[in-house]
Amino acid sequence: MVRNFVFALATLVALGASAKDDGKNELAACRADMEKHCRNIEPGEGRQMKCMYDLRDKLQPACAALVSEKYTRFLEARQKKEGR
Repeated sequence: MVRNFVFALATLVALGASAKDDGKNELAACRADMEKHCRNIEPGEGRQMKCMYDLRDKLQPACAALVSEKYTRFLEARQKKEGR
């Protein structure tokens, strides 16, 4: 599960995240936070990212910033796909 979330974040970072570095620090921060807070959430349909977003005030700052940005983009893409 953690791998799926980290893979999703890595993919988003690779596709044009405006990270200050190559994204490795943010991914490392998110890997630890994911394991701590959302490891039991079933992957798919944005559930893990929503879990992290809902708990962003408990995440490490680098991860919280990345999750906020990526979850917002995820929601925008999903709305666009659904034709809203």
